[in-house]
This record gives sequence, structure tokens and C-alpha cells, in this order.
Amino acid sequence: MDENTEFYIIDFDRTLADSDKLIEVFIEIADKYFHISSDQIRKVDAEVKQRGDTFLLATYVRDHLSSENRLDDWQGMEKMFIHESRALNYQLDGANELLEWMDENNKRYGILTYGDSLWQRLKLTAAGFNHVHHIIMDHKEKGRFISGWRQQDGTFNIPKELGGGVAERVIMIDDKAVSFLDYPDRPSHGYWVLDSGHELLSQKGTVPDNVTRYSNLNEVVQKLNEDVDKP
Repeated sequence: MDENTEFYIIDFDRTLADSDKLIEVFIEIADKYFHISSDQIRKVDAEVKQRGDTFLLATYVRDHLSSENRLDDWQGMEKMFIHESRALNYQLDGANELLEWMDENNKRYGILTYGDSLWQRLKLTAAGFNHVHHIIMDHKEKGRFISGWRQQDGTFNIPKELGGGVAERVIMIDDKAVSFLDYPDRPSHGYWVLDSGHELLSQKGTVPDNVTRYSNLNEVVQKLNEDVDKP
């Protein structure tokens, strides 16, 4: 298929990036340099995850500093996190291969991520993805959002934040079932990337029949290569 007829939408947390590692590094910096108890942060984080929600880590830390009249330390916290992250690799296995495949095959793509905008922007920068076209959503139902791009002729008007243009179909790669709620039907397609041995409550659910499940991104890249090689 001509690359100009399709657009790839890639999730960030637990798809491209190791969210747990990003959290751990941020917590360690907060504890070591800014005297915010890592035990307390982890306790709140665990409670939120148990409920199936997303922990607003950056907002929590910033509000904590504000409550102690140390809001000036927040800028230092941001800079320290980004600086320390330069020597680290947050990409999950297969993420680099996926992005290389996109570039080598001239595919249009962007990141669609859900969460607190403060924390998401900070993570995107720390992980080196801030240069990629992206949208940060405040709700989890990405499929419904994407369906809103569809025009009367069936094509999709890609938001300018993701690079703009028109596509005949969209292909989304995501780890959460809820992301595919109200997802566009065929010829659009989805890849639900979820390792059955490490499922979180927030990732589980059901997906439409035009969404296929894979255990990791390397399997997705293999499938994409197979499809490209088809006559």
C-alpha cells in the first residue's frame, strides 16, 4: 500500500517507553536531591495503580514542593530528571526497530498518549521522543478520538499536531484494550501489544475484531515486514 494512504498511531507508555523505569528514576531524583520520600511516593503510586488509574507523579511532586513553599525547586527537578536521563535508555524492546521500520518505509506516524500533560511532556522529553509529532490526551478512549477524524468520504483528516494530511486508514499500536474503544473499522487496523505474563488491570479488556494481539513490538515489526513483502 502507498505510504501516503495510511497513518500509524503509536502509544508511548508501556508501548514505546518503559514507564516503570521513568518513574523509578524520577522518584530517585526526588528523594536524593529534593528530600521527597520515595517510600511515600511509591505508596501513593501503588494505591492508584491498584484502582486501575494513572498516577499523576509530576503533579504530585510539584504540589508537594508547593505545599512546602519550595516551588522554585520544581524547575531544578525537571532539569535534573532530563539531565540524568541523557545517559539512560527508556525504550522497550522492539521500540527502536519499530521506529526504524517506519522511517525506512517512509511511513507517517505520530504518538498518541494519555495522561497528565505535565508528566507526559516531561517523560517524552526525558525519553527522547519530544521531537516526534504527538498529542497528549486527557481521556483513555483513543479509538473514539480517532473515529472523529473520519470525513464523509471515509478518509481520515490527520490532526496538524500529528503532522496533518489525509489517510485512507489508520493503524494504531497500543497496550491498553480501552484505547481501541470505538476504534474505526476496516480497512483500519490495530495492534494490541500486551505480554500475558505482565498484564496490568488498566491494560485488560476486549478489542474489536480488526485489532490483533501480540506479545511485544518485535512481533509487530515482523508482521509489518511480512505485509510489506507481500506482492
